[in-house]
Amino acid sequence: MQIEVDIVRWEHNCCGTPFAVGGQATWHLHAVAPESGAPSRFVSDEHDQTPADVPHWAVTGTVAAITGVSYPRIPMPGMIGTSTSDLSRPSMQPLTSVDFPAEGECSEFRVLLDVPDGTPLPTHRQGADATTQLSRKRNAATVGRQRMTDEVGVLLEALADDAQNRYAHLAVAIRATDKSAVTLQPGRTDAAAISWTRSSAPGNDGITVQVGDGRWSFPATRADAAIVREFLDAAVTGRVEEHVVPAEAPHTLETEVRAQDGRSWTASIEFAPFTTGGVMAVPRLLWDRVQRGEYRYAAWDIADSH
Repeated sequence: MQIEVDIVRWEHNCCGTPFAVGGQATWHLHAVAPESGAPSRFVSDEHDQTPADVPHWAVTGTVAAITGVSYPRIPMPGMIGTSTSDLSRPSMQPLTSVDFPAEGECSEFRVLLDVPDGTPLPTHRQGADATTQLSRKRNAATVGRQRMTDEVGVLLEALADDAQNRYAHLAVAIRATDKSAVTLQPGRTDAAAISWTRSSAPGNDGITVQVGDGRWSFPATRADAAIVREFLDAAVTGRVEEHVVPAEAPHTLETEVRAQDGRSWTASIEFAPFTTGGVMAVPRLLWDRVQRGEYRYAAWDIADSH
C-alpha cells in the first residue's frame, strides 16, 4: 500500500539523510487528519517533538515518488518586513532524489512511500497542546473581528479605508480581514512604510504602530487611534527621521515622527556591540541602522513634502 509523507525542508537539512526514488527510507511519522479519497498522509518528525499523547513511530518503506513543494511568500498585514507562506498556492516539482542538505527552493518534500500491506501505521489524534493552540487561535480570531466594530476599531478601519483609497497610486496596501491590521508600502524605496495593528489577544488590547524602523505601542483608545492618523500623515509627507546618538558606541537608535503642529514621538532602542575572543557580535538590522546614520525619509510623493 502507499502512503504520503511530508518532510519539512529545514528539519531534513538539520537531521535528515538523503533519499531517492526506488530506495528505502525510514521516518518517524504521525498522522494528518484523513481526507476523503486521498492516500493516508503523515508528517515526518526529525526532532522527536511529537507530543506523547499523539501516536507516532518509525515506518520503513520504498520511495515511489518525490514532489518538491514550495509556496509564494506574502507580506503579513500590520507587520512591516514580515512575510509568511501562502499555503493556498503551492507549486509542485517532481524530483528523483533529495540530497543532504537539500538544494533548491522547496519548502517541503511530499513522498509517496510504498509500505508492506499490514504495516502498523499511526492513527490521527489531535494532542492536548494542539487542541489548546487551536482554541486560542479561534478565540483570537473572534476577538479580532469583534474589535473591528467597536469605537476604536471603526476609527482604525475608516483610516485604513481612507489611506487605501487616497494613496492607491503611491503605496501598496496589505490589509487583514479578521482584525484591524494594515501595512502601507510606498513605491519609493527612500520613503517610510507604515503599519498598524490592533491586538486580538483576549484581555490585552492595544495598538502597535511601526513607521520606518521605529515601533510604538499605544492603548486602544479614540485619542490613540487619532495618533495613528498623525503617524500616517508624517510618513506620507516625509516627516520621519532616523537618528544615531551619540556618534560613538554605545548608541541609541531613534526614530522620530513629527506632526505638522510640532508634536513629536520618538521610539528608541539601545545598541551596544559586544566582543568575545576578538570577534565583535552585532545584530545585523541594528548595525545597518548605525552604518546608515542620520536619515530623513522622503515623502511618498515629492509634491506632498513640507
